[in-house]
Amino acid sequence: MLNKILITTLLLTLQVVSANEVTLEWLEDKPRTYAKDFYIWQFLKQDITPEEAISALGQANNVNNRLFYAYAKKLKHDETTAVVQCLRAKSSSLINTNASCLDIGLSVYDITKLNSTALDKVTITLQEKYPKKIKLIKIIGATIPFTKLISSDTETFFKVFNNTGSKFRSQYFNYKLPSKTLSRISKHKKFNQTIKLIVTNNKLKQAQKSLFQVDDDKLSHLSSFLLAINALKHKELEISQKYLNSAYKKAYYQFDKNKVTFWKYLISKDISHLYKLSKSWDLNIYSLYAKEYFGMELKNIVYSIENDAPNVVSEQQDISNPFFWIPILNDLKQLDENKMFGFSNLLSNIETLPHLAFIYERYYNYRKSYFITPFEQHLNKYDKERQSLMNAIARQESRFIPSSISTAYAMGVMQIMPFLSKAIAKQLDEDYEITDQLKADVNLKYANYHLNYLVGKMKHPLLVAYAYNGGIGFTRKMLKNGLFNKQSEYKEFEPFLSMELLPYNETRKYGKKVLANYYMYKNHIDKENPVKLNELFENLMK
Repeated sequence: MLNKILITTLLLTLQVVSANEVTLEWLEDKPRTYAKDFYIWQFLKQDITPEEAISALGQANNVNNRLFYAYAKKLKHDETTAVVQCLRAKSSSLINTNASCLDIGLSVYDITKLNSTALDKVTITLQEKYPKKIKLIKIIGATIPFTKLISSDTETFFKVFNNTGSKFRSQYFNYKLPSKTLSRISKHKKFNQTIKLIVTNNKLKQAQKSLFQVDDDKLSHLSSFLLAINALKHKELEISQKYLNSAYKKAYYQFDKNKVTFWKYLISKDISHLYKLSKSWDLNIYSLYAKEYFGMELKNIVYSIENDAPNVVSEQQDISNPFFWIPILNDLKQLDENKMFGFSNLLSNIETLPHLAFIYERYYNYRKSYFITPFEQHLNKYDKERQSLMNAIARQESRFIPSSISTAYAMGVMQIMPFLSKAIAKQLDEDYEITDQLKADVNLKYANYHLNYLVGKMKHPLLVAYAYNGGIGFTRKMLKNGLFNKQSEYKEFEPFLSMELLPYNETRKYGKKVLANYYMYKNHIDKENPVKLNELFENLMK
């Protein structure tokens, strides 16, 4: 059964306020979470004193740039204001400031954009106090930056290589790394990032050839997998298989194990790998492909939750309040039948079924997959294609929890960023209250408006997912760089190879998850027009 403390906490936190009504007193009894950080951010935008700003920031869970900038505005502290100005200044302005400001505000990427005259000026300003920054400038400004890079210390190597930007890397670092350099840097955790940057950049083919004999014993699962993909691109199939075996052993999540097994099938065309995949309990694009190939019925799928348990606090629940959901999340350890009965009572209202589905998945260790459609009353105005896409995105973004707030303050069922929701409100000519995005109907309406634009530009659900997560500019850049090109030299491995070469880890995985969700929802919602996963893959290359 749910403990009395949890229920009492829920009752005490059910009152939510609008953004402009947040007070210090209201904040003080809220748990340190990203949701609280969001409300602190809203509080810092109000007409408050510096003392109140200090008190509010002291309650934060994570001080990101948004919080810090808002805090600095209220603090009216010269040094803090100066730091913010340095962090936000453009390079053209920074080069005329002092050494401290340059060190704070001038990033490695910024340095690559400076001409020789500006580099000389910056060097003179920094040379007495900031020798580490000078090291970076000397490499970037060298006649042949690569020779300076490979002879630098390990810390400097990673600061430069991992932060210069893809264009600079392609132009100046596309050489085979010496074995001594590789031996030195491959022992460092930051080498995982270096591998990703090399393998996912098609213009670094010489650098890619450096990676065939990398000792991956201490590297991450993803690095071993990318080393396999890299070897495959260069037709080193035995090396690729070796790294795939290593990646499989390191994989913790079933998703990643399935990914490796699928690539073993693609390389060998051995149907036994596909058959092994078809037995996977985890539903992802790889296992679904295998199940579809063998014509297997999908099992352990839940599309709706029938819950007849009586409501306990149903009249007082406000699912738009993040502080209703947080104490429940914190109480999900050691789920047993008694706890599940308590949650079933507490969350029996139709509006709290997403929360209950989330808990059920935890209870069953994700061996049951819940593809619920909790907001049909808001989505049935759209065609079935759009309903399928919105459900697919919502499931991945928030598991349909309306009060979800991310570390970046993306909000609601569809996790819309504040700058975007504000822009959409203006385009719709609507009054804007930021906390309205925690209401499912409002959030879904705004997401649909945004999707009208994305779908018009991207067409395919996977590309729409990339644009939704990583931005349409990023997605266009990836397509321009050759991903999903029907003229690809690796046709036999497409579109799967392109799906693995996306440089953003989050967006790469996000796209796969949303595509699997879309496949499930499309075939559930639009039974008259079912879709084949194989056809979705084929359409990516058209």
